[in-house]
Amino acid sequence: MKLILIRHGNTFGKDDKVVWVGARSDLPLVEKGREQAEAVGQALKECGMPLSALYCGPLKRTVQTAEIARKTAGLEDVDLVISDALREIDYGLWEARSNEDIRAEFGDRDIDGWQKESIWPENYGWSPDPQTILANWNAMIEEIERTHGKDAIAAIVTSNGILRVVAPHYGIRASEAKVGTGSMCLIDNGKVLIWNAKELSI
Repeated sequence: MKLILIRHGNTFGKDDKVVWVGARSDLPLVEKGREQAEAVGQALKECGMPLSALYCGPLKRTVQTAEIARKTAGLEDVDLVISDALREIDYGLWEARSNEDIRAEFGDRDIDGWQKESIWPENYGWSPDPQTILANWNAMIEEIERTHGKDAIAAIVTSNGILRVVAPHYGIRASEAKVGTGSMCLIDNGKVLIWNAKELSI
């Protein structure tokens, strides 16, 4: 089975204060984010891989990214499945705060640990835990395979936080796990061919 993993588009404009948005922050895409979603759709159209399934998380930014990409790619016949397995991380005490706010109150160690090495920070109320996120992810992948078969090609639109957690499962080093907004990854039968790219050409 091939997996095309996609991070949703931008939710902040150039003059907006950028804060941490997770499960409790249901922001829509801004204009740049919609452009990124269209670019994802164009990449899906050009890659020559016919999609069997399209999954996304339940928040506006992932749903809108998936819908725009599907329309741009001409994949309206592929059902969009909104999966709770892709619900974003609740960032607890960090939710809706900027990097500067977090550093000022809690120091640099834990935010640097997450941003540089994907080390899960303790004692800030993040949920669910990484084990639950990975278990939910694996259950979703099994569902896709049961429904569409082992030769399925599935696109999954999700968040950077979820991708950071599942990246080591596919052999990506924690320090390289970050995926930019509107960027994509390609995994073929568990082997990573592309990680954090704007195109799907190999």
